[in-house]
Amino acid sequence: MPKKFREVKGLIIFFCFIMILSLALPGQTPAKKGGYALLDNLTRVFQEASQSGKWDLEKINQLLKNLMTEARQLREQKQIDGPFFFRYQRLLGMIKITSAPDPDGILGPIIEREMASFIKEVLGEDSKTGGPEAIRLLAMAIRDEIINLQIYLDNREKKEKLIKEWNEKMSWIEEMK
Repeated sequence: MPKKFREVKGLIIFFCFIMILSLALPGQTPAKKGGYALLDNLTRVFQEASQSGKWDLEKINQLLKNLMTEARQLREQKQIDGPFFFRYQRLLGMIKITSAPDPDGILGPIIEREMASFIKEVLGEDSKTGGPEAIRLLAMAIRDEIINLQIYLDNREKKEKLIKEWNEKMSWIEEMK
């Protein structure tokens, strides 16, 4: 299974490069600070690893754990909502399972299934192949999900306005209670 581990390591390096180049967070407003801070802190994980030139899996796992703790606190404080929290949690989980070594290949089928599902949900593409193409697609899906979360935060007010408009259009649903 060393080949699989090398592919995952390559994914991490490639993902790090994508993260640094593709994620430019706008200025934070007080209402959006929580979610933007989470995305910014996630980016710093990859920046730190790329600057040192190596991945200390123990340190990465601790950083991911800290990010999840921070996300839970922000959720409890209502600084982020449910959809953002669960998508962020899924993103951290995807990074964790694809960065952990699996030299015996025990988790291989589970990891591949989760990768394929994540790629399909985010990119709308099937990931039927393994190797470099699957890794490229996963890196793109992680990049796109981070961008999607940023766009989600950018459009919260617009979403709430649209919800109000749709509630008015669908007032008949309330009458069915």
